[in-house]
Amino acid sequence: MKKIGLIFVICFNMSFLYAQHQWTLSDCIRYAMDNNLEIKRQKIETERREIQLNTDRMSRLPDLNVNGTQKFDFGRSLTRENTYEDINSRNSAFSLTTEAVLFDGLKTENTIAYRKLELNINQLNDEKVKNDISLRIATLYFQILLNKEVLNIAQEQIALSGELKNVTEILVANGKAPGSQMYDVQAQAANDELNVTKAENELRLSIVDMVQLLEIDNMAGFDIDSIRENSIDFMLENPTQIYEAAQTVMPEIRSADLGVESGERAVKISKSGYYPTVSFAAGISSYYYNFSNTENESFNKQFNNNMQKTIYFTLRIPLFNRFATRNAVRTARRNLAENRLVKEQTHKTLFKEIQKAYYDALSAREKYASTEKSVFANAEALRYALEKYNAGSFTLYEYNDIKLKLASSRSEMSKAKYEFLLQRKLLDFYAGKNIQ
Repeated sequence: MKKIGLIFVICFNMSFLYAQHQWTLSDCIRYAMDNNLEIKRQKIETERREIQLNTDRMSRLPDLNVNGTQKFDFGRSLTRENTYEDINSRNSAFSLTTEAVLFDGLKTENTIAYRKLELNINQLNDEKVKNDISLRIATLYFQILLNKEVLNIAQEQIALSGELKNVTEILVANGKAPGSQMYDVQAQAANDELNVTKAENELRLSIVDMVQLLEIDNMAGFDIDSIRENSIDFMLENPTQIYEAAQTVMPEIRSADLGVESGERAVKISKSGYYPTVSFAAGISSYYYNFSNTENESFNKQFNNNMQKTIYFTLRIPLFNRFATRNAVRTARRNLAENRLVKEQTHKTLFKEIQKAYYDALSAREKYASTEKSVFANAEALRYALEKYNAGSFTLYEYNDIKLKLASSRSEMSKAKYEFLLQRKLLDFYAGKNIQ
């Protein structure tokens, strides 16, 4: 009894673990956010922008350098009396210097502001990449659900062929149908099995696409859960209303807006080349001499006596740099004009995408309504055809024709349903709702 109980517990736990493999759409998206390589690469790019911003911020600080030189002279050397003699000497020099830019035409301040904008744009690109991955996951998710239904329909065709085979055997045995008709039935059953194989392959490939997008190494046991809501009785918002909401939440819109501001800052940075630069520097230095065949003062005494302290200002006025600054300004203005066009194009593209999703959803709902009627009519026709076939007054060709029409209409209805659900999900996403 203990062994039986242990086996039961193990089987229960295994079934529980298998059930955990039923991934929901939220599970897929959350997993991709942590593991997808595109998202990781984009994150690294954002970190690189943060480092650039920090570098530009720190450029406002003065630098500080310690310098040291050790020199050896052999032969004729310059003495302390400023004469040359055949004597060997050693010369040690030390200095501590610092320099800071006081004014550079506001280039540093504008560069920092530019880096901030570029960092914000890249952070928005992070969101854009995540959104794109989420949309691709949602598309694959609904594609897998559709392929599952198509597979079920194909498997039901095999069941109908099996039922037809039983009926045909009775008809042939009673002499109401020729024996050759059994071969036709078997050929149709084989064709149904081929359709199942094709449907299984399509389902397998769609699962492979999902697993690769999620960056899962082993797809064994991977499966998705069915959706809780599959009704198409859902009122769609007007595309204009969705677009107004999307402008405040879609990262590509905010990124395009910041791109214009970034371009304006770039123009200011390039114009700073017209302005003079004022720098401040300070330093302290000393040196030590040692001559052969001569009595030399101690290192400490020379170091203190030779101490020199310096402060100075530097003014640099640009007069002519072969039109480099002028061309830099012209290039920055062209880039700004391009950024404005990108902003306009991004807004238009978003509205077009919303419009397309809206009308695709409407079309899918209308198609679903028409195919639903077709499914009902073909199902009734198939039931009637089977009765007539049993009575021997309906040919196998006519029966198979109706059966294929039913399978086709059911497939089209499933496609319309999942197309509507997907487009509705996209519209919710554009309106700022969580795609999960």
